[in-house]
Parts: sequence; structure tokens; C-alpha cells
Amino acid sequence: MADRVAWGEQGIDVIEDLTAPYSTLLELRRPVEQDAAQLIHGDLTGNVLFATDDEPAVIDFSPYWRPPVFAEAIVVADGLLWFDFPSDLLTGPSDHPDWQQMVIRALIFRLVAHSESAGPSGQAQSGEPERYVRATDAVVKKLAAFQG
Repeated sequence: MADRVAWGEQGIDVIEDLTAPYSTLLELRRPVEQDAAQLIHGDLTGNVLFATDDEPAVIDFSPYWRPPVFAEAIVVADGLLWFDFPSDLLTGPSDHPDWQQMVIRALIFRLVAHSESAGPSGQAQSGEPERYVRATDAVVKKLAAFQG
């Protein structure tokens, strides 16, 4: 569901704790020129194992049929949300015209998934709303600098 919402194929109401960043992200989302879709890993962050003298192993495959740059944007969104990556990562691949829109979709994807997993309490886990606000603010600032 989160994937479909991120791409504007479905609407949903999110939990109250996440309404503000969700509304902002939806306002920022614009149509994109679709790259050729292919099978991507929609949850690559934390699902690559590294061992000395061995090839990396990708685990817990979460298949989606989307442009490859969307998979990259999910990793960047995860970094902004949970690993304190610098907002410089929002610059992304300089040759992709829709990079910022892919990051916006990735943040929507994660936010909706988090909202859906809130459970019976209907509340985000401690600190999560602030993470989404911080990441959304970084995107807003980057877009303003890019357009200005």
C-alpha cells in the first residue's frame, strides 16, 4: 500500500502523529517522467551483509516494480530518517532530473508504511514524528535552494 500511495496510485489517511509531514510531502509531489521500471529492492538499507573476503549478500528481498533510481532514493530517505545522514545526499545523481521527486516518494513510502504499522494504539513510536518532520524540512530547504 505504501508504494502505491507514494506513486499517487492510491490515497490513504495516516495516523495523526504523521499528518503534518505527510501533507507537506503530498504537496511537494509532482508528476515525473517514468524511467523504465524494473524489479528493485524496496528495503535495501540494512539488508546487505558484508564479510571480510566475501562478496556482499543481499537479504530480505522486498520486490517492487519501479525505476531503479527510486531504490536509491529509499536508501537516502532511510539515511535521513534513521542514520543522521547529511542533507547533502538530497543532491543525488546529478544526471537524473527527477531525483528530488524520487526522494519525496521514498519519504512518503516510509511514512505510510510506518503509519500502517502503528497498530491499535494509532500512534507513532517515540521520536518518529520528529524524524519525518526533520527529513521533510530538509527536502523543503533543498527544493527551495534548487528552485531559487
